[in-house]
Amino acid sequence: MDTITVQKHELPPTSQKRMLAFINHFIVSTVTFLNQFASDCETRFVTFEHKLQNLEASLMIVEAKLASIDVLKQSGGNQPVETPPTSTLAAESAVSDPAETAVEVKEPEPTAKAKPDAQYDLYFKMIHLGVPLNAVKNKINSEGLDPNYIDQFL
Repeated sequence: MDTITVQKHELPPTSQKRMLAFINHFIVSTVTFLNQFASDCETRFVTFEHKLQNLEASLMIVEAKLASIDVLKQSGGNQPVETPPTSTLAAESAVSDPAETAVEVKEPEPTAKAKPDAQYDLYFKMIHLGVPLNAVKNKINSEGLDPNYIDQFL
């Protein structure tokens, strides 16, 4: 079979009206698509903004509830150190040497009067709110602080 070869330069040009119709159709369909896309993006942004506003409102409520807790308002943030009752100290002094009793009485007082470092306040609050001690110590260790420091105040 013989193949017919067509020389493209011999073909007549496309009419201007037809070319203009193709270009107009392309422009209209592209603009329609872009308008629909922009409208869809805008509705998604509005929906996201509403969700973000709801989240901010919930966060403000939680912050207000946390601010109302008296325990968190304390500036020290540490838990009180338990000291033995005076009757126990008196019973021990009657049994043991007076010099030893004086040492025993003076040992708890420095830890009771010593204030913890301010950088550990967060960890004392965590313990007070019920976070396990080992988890708090791991957190302290991960931040490069001494995890055994809080044992002095518990």
